[in-house]
Amino acid sequence: MSKTNLVLTIPEPGKFELVEKPYPKIKAGYAIIQMEIAPVCLEGSRIWAEHDFEFHDDPEHLGHEGVGTVVEVHDGSSYKVGDRVVVFQGDHCGQCHACRHGLSPTYCDYNDPEIHGVEQSALKGIECRNESESGGFAMAKYRIAPEANLYRIPDGVDFRYAAAANCSFGVGFSNQELMNVKAGETVLVGGVGFIAMGHIISALYRNATVIALMRNPYRAGLLRDMGVQHFVNPDDADWLEQVKALTYEGQGVDHAVDGSGVTYYQEKLMAATRKYGTVNFSGHTPGAKIDFSPLHHVIDPAHQLVGQHDVRTIDREGLMRALLNKDVQRMIDVMVTHEFPMSRAGEAFDIQVSKQCGKIYLYPQA
Repeated sequence: MSKTNLVLTIPEPGKFELVEKPYPKIKAGYAIIQMEIAPVCLEGSRIWAEHDFEFHDDPEHLGHEGVGTVVEVHDGSSYKVGDRVVVFQGDHCGQCHACRHGLSPTYCDYNDPEIHGVEQSALKGIECRNESESGGFAMAKYRIAPEANLYRIPDGVDFRYAAAANCSFGVGFSNQELMNVKAGETVLVGGVGFIAMGHIISALYRNATVIALMRNPYRAGLLRDMGVQHFVNPDDADWLEQVKALTYEGQGVDHAVDGSGVTYYQEKLMAATRKYGTVNFSGHTPGAKIDFSPLHHVIDPAHQLVGQHDVRTIDREGLMRALLNKDVQRMIDVMVTHEFPMSRAGEAFDIQVSKQCGKIYLYPQA
């Protein structure tokens, strides 16, 4: 009997189905991965509740994060069957600016719908380039991955910790490499979900002081368990004075991170950042826009605005070294609050919508 692939779909809001599809096919330069963990990202909020998709996904194509085991490669591959790997999202052309400079694969030209069209870009493009009827996406038993976007998991790192290498700790780590966060500096984080939690783990790993601007009691409890000591309610009339009182000479925070993508937090984070400080946008909300003056909000305070979607290639080794750290692993254990077999994906998505959670993992083989 020939192998098949089992793929998670969301045919309508609040409803999921597991659909049997043909086993993936690959060409040289790609590998087939048996997925062990597919963490939940936007699938559990925008897609499950609102059926709102980005260009690269649709009701039958879900998931971009994941870790697993190599089960098939072509002759000459640098990977072998049995290798445990992180799959970094997107495809890899090897010739564009992002690929040549070791930047995030999200920005590879192969992942740009304006260059290649929606059906030939990103994860759908992976299926097209391999002439495969399945496997481009993470929420499936088997996934196709470009070998350039795989990274072997060190022996001291369980799948559970390696699965944080994408849209949680990985995003936080790589963005903070870009921000140059150093020990002793202050990092203000607002809009706390799993992306912001990844930033918090990264900042604590770097021995920076974290201040959480937040209102969710459940998630505040998670942050306390991670080791965060400073919390400010953004609804307080004196919230800004509270934040500045926690910084060197009251000058404001060195770095601010938004994980929400909404102006409520973004405006506050910019206001709380010291002169020549860094403001990072790591979250996005469809349709949300911020109205600011380049003079008053960027030039006058000399702020540096930065942000990127995932992990730069040049940061992967540093990220793996960090994942070997026992305190980082402890904090990931705190962040990962719920785990489900893929056959119970609906429960996972409902919890994600409730916001009474940290990061949620799905297990495609269960």
